[in-house]
Amino acid sequence: MADTAVITALDARIAVDGAVAIDRLTLSTRGDRVVLAGDPAALIAAITGASLSPSASSDDDPPGEAYVIAGSLLVAGHDVTSGAHTAVIGAALLDPPLPPSWSAEEYVAWGARLGGAPRRAARELAAQAIARVGLSASRKHAASALSLPERRALCLAQAAVLSPEVLIAEGPLSGLSGDAAALVMAALEAVTEGRRAVITASRLDPALPEGALCRGADHLILLAGGEVALEGHPGELYAGARVYSLMVSRNAALLQAELASRGIDLRGGPIRFSAALPEGTSTRDILLSAQAANAAVVELVPVIG
Repeated sequence: MADTAVITALDARIAVDGAVAIDRLTLSTRGDRVVLAGDPAALIAAITGASLSPSASSDDDPPGEAYVIAGSLLVAGHDVTSGAHTAVIGAALLDPPLPPSWSAEEYVAWGARLGGAPRRAARELAAQAIARVGLSASRKHAASALSLPERRALCLAQAAVLSPEVLIAEGPLSGLSGDAAALVMAALEAVTEGRRAVITASRLDPALPEGALCRGADHLILLAGGEVALEGHPGELYAGARVYSLMVSRNAALLQAELASRGIDLRGGPIRFSAALPEGTSTRDILLSAQAANAAVVELVPVIG
């Protein structure tokens, strides 16, 4: 759809109220539909301007602003640091508070008005966006009174109301299953048709709705500890292999060579990695390779399979 990557980062350092959340992120996405899994919260917050707790370990921290303090971060070729990217994105954040007195239609219409649409045009655009996500029958209902999947569909409608070049959807299927997941998935497909999208997911299990979302991506990226631990086309990543996320604090290069001799490809770095275990191999091969390379593997977690 476009020559530029949806997201391009070069040694991007992202801080939340002065505390570094991502140190040096480098990536260039491929394709028009990108799924970020694992822990992409700080990256999404920097792109969307959403508030984020400086410490994921404490619920008592007040929400803070995420921003790029070094390196570069682009969305569809537009700079995030300067805010130039805001003209091309529409964001559906995960379960934001909704004004209790606004109807669903008013909520989406105000999104259009804040984006520069005149009052009458905003109402028309809101009606179209709400119809697209299947909520026409609920357009006069209080936005805050809608069910959880309906509220998520509503946020997708607002994100898409001005037809942005890139739609950002934060965790749209998080915690959902069955009919609830199907409703949101249908809304997501409707608003992303014909445009580029960045979607986040917490689970990669192919048996779950989020796993199905991951499998439908052009490019799947697993972020862990502010680093790319796993990335590629889902067809490759889900091709029968068991994939593990590793944290290696010493002799990663030697470990990579040792694993290669066993037919195991270690990707990522410099600290967070992923390894796909082909048939006939197991985590024992990783541990034996670490012993042979005198490498310190301080974390080994299954992510697929």
